[in-house]
Amino acid sequence: MSETSPEGPVSVEPPPGMGPNGYEYWDVETRTYYERQDDGTVITRPYNEAENQQANAAANRAVLVDCIKGMTVLLSGDIASNKAFAALPDLTSDEGRAQVDALTAQSNRQAEMLAAIARLSLGRFESVEVEIQ
Repeated sequence: MSETSPEGPVSVEPPPGMGPNGYEYWDVETRTYYERQDDGTVITRPYNEAENQQANAAANRAVLVDCIKGMTVLLSGDIASNKAFAALPDLTSDEGRAQVDALTAQSNRQAEMLAAIARLSLGRFESVEVEIQ
């Protein structure tokens, strides 16, 4: 069992997700821990520091995964637009500038995606901020 708050655990009704035979329940949304005692009562307490860090890491991991999924959808469009540009016979300076802008945006997105992939592979979920140096 995890540590209790200084005030001690509080007896409550079981939360809807706990079920009649559930021993413990972690409510990530409210950051509350519930535990059924041997006598059937349910006590509750807020998450402790370690539990909050773990919940933050799980939430940040989910954000990174969603970020990567969203960016991978854009890759095929990036490739298609680059192929279309490369097939142009005569380029105007405006088309060249537009392509440089498009390539810059693609490069930035891909750098963010690589940073997210690196964080996932290294298990670094303390934040979702991307710092490119």
